[in-house]
Amino acid sequence: MRQRPRLLLPLCAQALFLTLALAPSYAGYKARPWNPRPVDSYPARLTSEGVTIAVEPLYRDDLAAQVFDKDDMVTRGIMPLAIIIFNDNDFPIRIEANQIEIIAGDEHVHTLQPGEVVSRIYQKGKKNVWIPQPIPRVPTGGGVNQDALSDIEYKFLGSKYVDPHGKGGGFIYVHPPSEGDILSYLSNSRVYIPDVFRGDTRARMIFFEIELKPATEKPLVPQR
Repeated sequence: MRQRPRLLLPLCAQALFLTLALAPSYAGYKARPWNPRPVDSYPARLTSEGVTIAVEPLYRDDLAAQVFDKDDMVTRGIMPLAIIIFNDNDFPIRIEANQIEIIAGDEHVHTLQPGEVVSRIYQKGKKNVWIPQPIPRVPTGGGVNQDALSDIEYKFLGSKYVDPHGKGGGFIYVHPPSEGDILSYLSNSRVYIPDVFRGDTRARMIFFEIELKPATEKPLVPQR
């Protein structure tokens, strides 16, 4: 009986190693938990008509990575911005995410959709080169990181209902400035939230404009 060549196993091992090495860099995305903190823990917040809305920009890669399993999300051009709603009323409220924007002087930065976010953070090429709007939407099929897309969609603020005397929240995703100090940019910016409604009568409530400067004055520390 002929013996199996001794090189077969090492060659198989090498092939497996190359396969793993050449696998897409987004393999193995794991959803990470996120829950709103108590209202007093958010420096940037505003109260009106029995509703308090707090905002918290995750403006560094290490901060974004606490919530999203991607260690270069901000470098890739996507800054998650948490929107947390505290409802002290006896009726539910609803907030729509799509019209929320960051305003800095004459510049208005609009909310990106989850598919656009996934397309950006897994785009090949230089990390610090921003493709002008609109960003190509994420393709369908086997090339999509479905785990990342599901997590980013799940955490997207979308159309958020908050129960009476309850709290809730989610994220919008924006493109931060490509040049300059992001902290200086945020300290001169505000979040504009126009679409706030009563959940029972559907009546529009007052809009919110929340200064981001308080969120930059106390540096965020990654949780351990």
